[in-house]
Amino acid sequence: MKASYILPALGLLNVNDALQGSANTYIRKHQNSYMPTKFKNPPTGSITPLDADFSCNKGAVPASKVYSVKAGDKIGLKQAYGGTGMQHPGPAQVYMSPVADATTADGSGDWYKVHQALICTAGSAESLRSTAWCSWDEDQVYFTVPATIPNGQYLVRGEHIGLHGAHAGEAEFFYACAQVEVTGNSASSMPGQAVKIPGVYTADDAAVNFSVWGSSTSYNAIPGPDVIPGGTVRGSSDGASGDKVETVSGGVESNLSTSASAAATSTKAASASSTAVQTIPTATPSNSLGACSSFRVRRHRSRQV
Repeated sequence: MKASYILPALGLLNVNDALQGSANTYIRKHQNSYMPTKFKNPPTGSITPLDADFSCNKGAVPASKVYSVKAGDKIGLKQAYGGTGMQHPGPAQVYMSPVADATTADGSGDWYKVHQALICTAGSAESLRSTAWCSWDEDQVYFTVPATIPNGQYLVRGEHIGLHGAHAGEAEFFYACAQVEVTGNSASSMPGQAVKIPGVYTADDAAVNFSVWGSSTSYNAIPGPDVIPGGTVRGSSDGASGDKVETVSGGVESNLSTSASAAATSTKAASASSTAVQTIPTATPSNSLGACSSFRVRRHRSRQV
């Protein structure tokens, strides 16, 4: 099996499918190397999702620069160390935190979920352990900058949750923070639900205790808060809608697999193919809040329970 990891200590910023700068020019370097963050049995020297450093990872230090972006730009936090794709089953999401100065912010402010990637291929319980997930074998966590957020500087937290050990309380969080400045928008305030990181997850949240080793073919325990209006959801809880990107408006985000609307561009990182983009309703505020982690992790298979 090839090594699989996400957003390790040396992160790369990808904007509109072009790498920007070198390692850690725009993404904060941390001390967690390729170790995952876990609630239960965290690796020696790692942290848990309850520690202050869960915002941008252990000992993260500000990057040297802030990258300017605009609404509609595709922003990716890309694997470094030669990473060729994530091979852990689980969701990916992106949070943004508005800050006065991204080069000095400590991550303790409010965070808003702007993107969620779930299941892109409907199939069997076996496929839920691998290729059904939108992020499977992709080398970055990415999203489109919403037009609904104000101009200004932000920390951008890309994350992936590996669920292969979640049945035993050992979901693995992989995450890192980029520094960007949004320009050209007209919004005056952030829409949607604000959360704190840490605090976005608890050890008993259904989303981080979900077993991929049973008979389920869907992932109904969506991690974290709702995606903000104007943010995007890729795939659905069961993959029935295919690899589609839906823009959140008003309503209930949980109705992902049945929502339908306009057309636009697909976000499959591994290919340049286009698919339909739909508009979905905003969810009712959730009590289960979400976040994740960033490093290299060797893929291992948990025993089915």
